[in-house]
Amino acid sequence: MLRAAVIGAGRMGRGHIGVYQQLEREGYPVRLAAICDVDEPKLRGEKSYALNLAKTAGVADAAPEYSAYHCYTDAEEMLAREELDVVDIVVPTYLHADITQKALRAGVNVLCEKPMALTPALCQDMIDTAAETGKRLMIGQCLHFWKEYEILAEKVKSGEYGAVNAAYFYRGGAQNIVTNPSWEQWILDRKLGGGGLFDQHIHDIDAIRWCFGTPKAVSATGITVYPKSAYDICTTQYYFDGADKIVTAHDNTCYKGSYGFRYGYTVNFENCTMLFQDAQLTIMPEGEDPILVPKPAESAYYYEIKYFLDGVQSGEPFDRNLPEEAQENVRIALAEMESADNGGKLVTL
Repeated sequence: MLRAAVIGAGRMGRGHIGVYQQLEREGYPVRLAAICDVDEPKLRGEKSYALNLAKTAGVADAAPEYSAYHCYTDAEEMLAREELDVVDIVVPTYLHADITQKALRAGVNVLCEKPMALTPALCQDMIDTAAETGKRLMIGQCLHFWKEYEILAEKVKSGEYGAVNAAYFYRGGAQNIVTNPSWEQWILDRKLGGGGLFDQHIHDIDAIRWCFGTPKAVSATGITVYPKSAYDICTTQYYFDGADKIVTAHDNTCYKGSYGFRYGYTVNFENCTMLFQDAQLTIMPEGEDPILVPKPAESAYYYEIKYFLDGVQSGEPFDRNLPEEAQENVRIALAEMESADNGGKLVTL
């Protein structure tokens, strides 16, 4: 039986806690033993935040109720007192490296939310600490467990529909700390959360690197809407060897009104178009009827956390969400930031 703890009971942390609770109900050999958050009212269930993906099956559907767990406001105290096998870190980005290393040195395996950190050097510190301690480290780049992105990556790599001519990725929503106070100010601070480029856009960076590899260069333009943030609206062009495809990604954290959170892609293969829009993946092979892909039974977060726990139990190496891959995502994001800082200058990687 694995003993687990979640550090961070805010918006996304609440979702992770819900997955552990679901796995326990299903008889999976894990027990959520402790929850930690510096904001004590969250631990008492007095603060609750809606997820932007709340309609995703199984993610934080119920009101928070943590009386059955050991609750802490200090992560170091929790690590010292609890006998844990795994810890799930869902805290502000600027705290990822420090808390991850403390957990690893306490002898605990770590699942850390994305983005891994704000610099490749901090990412390397996390990687080195995992190697030194012999503990497992996985980064929560959840698209690797999002069925519609898994299918896309498989089709790109298999060549079933021929080469990709063009690919467009997008996501956007409202980065509003009034309606989502769990975000607080850190997420809109370039030095603490990296702004929209690091918070939302990092997902599409990950998907593009996963499908096509690290680009040889990027060119990005952006607008910083929130003071102290970093490119809350941005568009990036990715360049690969051979210049045989056009790959772009757009992110906007500034939508207003009832727009909500949306994400997806359109990928033009030689013999097919794949469209992921409004949570529906449609595969349109040339000369054939469109294929509507059924939605998965559970959320990507469910499959991600279960995969992490499976790996810890079995000792088998992870074949996805490797920290080195997440580090590369951060390197690409910083290249995009450098490009946007310089009016779209081509930045090589």
